[in-house]
Amino acid sequence: MKILLILPRDHIYRYHGLANKIIGPYAPLTLVTLAALVPKELEAQIDILDEGIQKPNYENKNYDVVGITCVTSSANRAYELSEYWRSRGAFVVLGGAHPTLMPDEAQQHANAIVVGLAEETWPQLLRDLKNGVVQKRYKIQYTGELSSPAPRRDLFPCLGYLPVPTILANRGCKNHCFYCVVNQSDYSRCVVRPIPEVIDEIQSLHTRRIIFLDPNLVSDREYAKNLLQALIPLNLKWMAPTPSDVVYDRELFELMVRSGCEGVLIGFESFSQASLDRNGKKFNQVNQYKEIVATFHAHRMAVSGCFVLGFDDDTPEILARTAEIVYEIDIDFPRYALLTPFPGSRLFTRFKSEGRLLTEDWSFYDSQHVVFRPKLMSPAQLQQIFSDTLKQSFSYRHIFHRAQVAPHSLLLSLMANLGLREALSSAWKEEARQALTLPALAMEDV
Repeated sequence: MKILLILPRDHIYRYHGLANKIIGPYAPLTLVTLAALVPKELEAQIDILDEGIQKPNYENKNYDVVGITCVTSSANRAYELSEYWRSRGAFVVLGGAHPTLMPDEAQQHANAIVVGLAEETWPQLLRDLKNGVVQKRYKIQYTGELSSPAPRRDLFPCLGYLPVPTILANRGCKNHCFYCVVNQSDYSRCVVRPIPEVIDEIQSLHTRRIIFLDPNLVSDREYAKNLLQALIPLNLKWMAPTPSDVVYDRELFELMVRSGCEGVLIGFESFSQASLDRNGKKFNQVNQYKEIVATFHAHRMAVSGCFVLGFDDDTPEILARTAEIVYEIDIDFPRYALLTPFPGSRLFTRFKSEGRLLTEDWSFYDSQHVVFRPKLMSPAQLQQIFSDTLKQSFSYRHIFHRAQVAPHSLLLSLMANLGLREALSSAWKEEARQALTLPALAMEDV
């Protein structure tokens, strides 16, 4: 059996030239994990292709099975690829976040779909296909612990990713932020890997530094404490997504320090407390942000802060100050996104019922384009504010300030921020500000 696994490109996740050389994206684990789950008795030949960093070349190649994993912004590309490979006789399987949230739609574009986590369903699908009893949809509910094999990292391309190994421990989140889709799918409860399995995988990497790709490493705090305790003897440095209030859990925060945490990704989201409260993120307190960042810095941890623009309580005046406040509280690596009502989410349902959706072209659902009508400003205003915020936050003045206050290497901070500037610069150019009046990005011929 010959199997091809594809991660499709979209507006944002595609070649960035110099940016890839400076910083590169984190190494995604979906394709290499799916490869590891292929039953050994099938003796399959497996290829993977990440279109975000690799130029696709599908001519003169044939596969029995093509697996495509996609998010909403890459769904159109996934459907295009599916049509192409089905026309060539391959059995196409779709999975990932978008098919999980929109299974009926995805079902129309594939021979079969996998909904939710695939640790049991993907190998079962392949066995069923070999035995001639394959189903059209595979879905299993998960709670508690779920074992997962070490990914087939040997299949990664040689270049293109940030040269720090990535790993998963907790694939869910117990929070219920209204705008987030993680808690609206099969990931609504924390699904954790057995700690000995995680530790064994880390040790097999022979590395001194790792990045956890978990949605929220400490969502299950008892699990997190046990995991961090097990990390201490490994003498590692690690980075992971955590909530802002973790600094006030003294036991957990101390374990983060002792186990080698050197960086966190935090969803601060907004400087409007009303926006946070109304969207289920009351544990974020705006008046504590500066103290929180200072606490991480005092323990030599860098802070990557995520901010979402476009909540119903956001005014143009509040949003216009975002970049300057990020500067003032010393965020090391700011990340900005436009509020996006992903299909299948509660936010999408509400906006659609209110007649506020501007488009259902999924290629624009990349958190960089306004796809709905904001409450307190026009779509054009919000798109302009987003572009201006990126431009201001990645100005040389802001970048050099961040490098000077960075808890680690000034040079590393400069390189990372300059890489982000190069990757994001197109978002504040004139064509991006006019994106809503343009047709969707025309994908190249497969």
